[in-house]
Amino acid sequence: MRHGLARLLTRSARRYFVGAGQRWVFAPPAPDWSPPRIERTALYLHVPFCRNVCPYCPYTKVPYAAALVAPYTRGALAEIDRWADAIGPAEISSIYIGGGTPTLALDSVAGILARVRARFRVTGDVCIETNPADVDEAVVGRLRDAGITLVSLGVQSFRPEHLAFIGRRYEQSVAARALALLAQGGFASVNADLMFALPNQQISDITADLAHAEQCGANQITTYPLFTFPYTTVGEYLRLSDVRMPGLRVRHAHYRAINAWCAQHGYERVSVWGFKRGGVPRYSSVTRDGYIGIGPGAGSHLPDGFLLNTFDLDAWICAANAGRTTIALRMPFADAMAGWWWLYWRVYDTRIPLDELDKVLGKDAPKARRWLRAMAHIGFAVQHAGYVELTEAGAFWMHLVQNHFALRYVNTLWTHARREPWPQAVAI
Repeated sequence: MRHGLARLLTRSARRYFVGAGQRWVFAPPAPDWSPPRIERTALYLHVPFCRNVCPYCPYTKVPYAAALVAPYTRGALAEIDRWADAIGPAEISSIYIGGGTPTLALDSVAGILARVRARFRVTGDVCIETNPADVDEAVVGRLRDAGITLVSLGVQSFRPEHLAFIGRRYEQSVAARALALLAQGGFASVNADLMFALPNQQISDITADLAHAEQCGANQITTYPLFTFPYTTVGEYLRLSDVRMPGLRVRHAHYRAINAWCAQHGYERVSVWGFKRGGVPRYSSVTRDGYIGIGPGAGSHLPDGFLLNTFDLDAWICAANAGRTTIALRMPFADAMAGWWWLYWRVYDTRIPLDELDKVLGKDAPKARRWLRAMAHIGFAVQHAGYVELTEAGAFWMHLVQNHFALRYVNTLWTHARREPWPQAVAI
């Protein structure tokens, strides 16, 4: 009954905002489909190698093996060339390198970045994520040499009991040392990822982690709860160990404490999860208006729709190196979809520029403004000159909406994508 009501509400909301013309179905792209020419976009590079597979991580990953790096690299270079031939020498406004643990294959990453720079016009920051156990002085230098400007370290926690729960097999001092090395490494910005609302985690644990990240030199902090996708091993772990995640009341209390601590220590909120201090460039892993995806499991957001590469590393390598498409699924956009998708991410940013809203949403802009006024009326947003900004309460409830809609879609799509390399139609 509950799931049926949730589906009904989801269908009604999607129809109201986007209209009946949008089909919420991913399917293999038509044989005659090709990407449109693009003047400006971003790029995401997925490096799937990990030494330890964390139970909470839902992304495409395989155990690191040196023999896999060369065929992966050849596949990524071929995929870049295929994209460049299709869309032209576009401006690349930012590059984000995720995984996996990209720093396990830094020579590969450097070579891939060189090919991107040769085929496109790179004008923005190059961001990479890594894990504490994979950072030392040599890695910091190699990151600088590769042209990396923003770095994010997956600290998650400095407390041993929480590190053990999420499958991290190192002492908390390892994370502190790695963060300090990066903070002193000459990068434009260093972000620390921290988890909250873990089982048995107290507010004092969270504020201690925040303070430790600050002391180690993080000028940005991204905080997020543990997302328990059903297909991840953490879901199975929770069932087997009878561990229960904290409820909504505890999660809300943790989020309020994070906001209060950040405000007291000079970190401003720049997204639902993220806080930064000073004039450093904002680090974000998700808020790009468009991007092309390189690597197994990488997604692309084009003006005409979403794409998803095959998740299977062997299938991706085979297709890329044979000159075939690596794209397994595509969902085309109806006319209204692109505008509402833009607004979704501006709400995620917690700041909506009203002049851009009118330009991007067009005839749907009055509807969007009505909803923003309603959010302001109930205390979820504040109207300023030229923009609307979410309050702390609005940001918290936005993350719940994200859980219900976006993560539900991701879970459905990725479940099918992980089961078979080239899935057929997937309705979300």
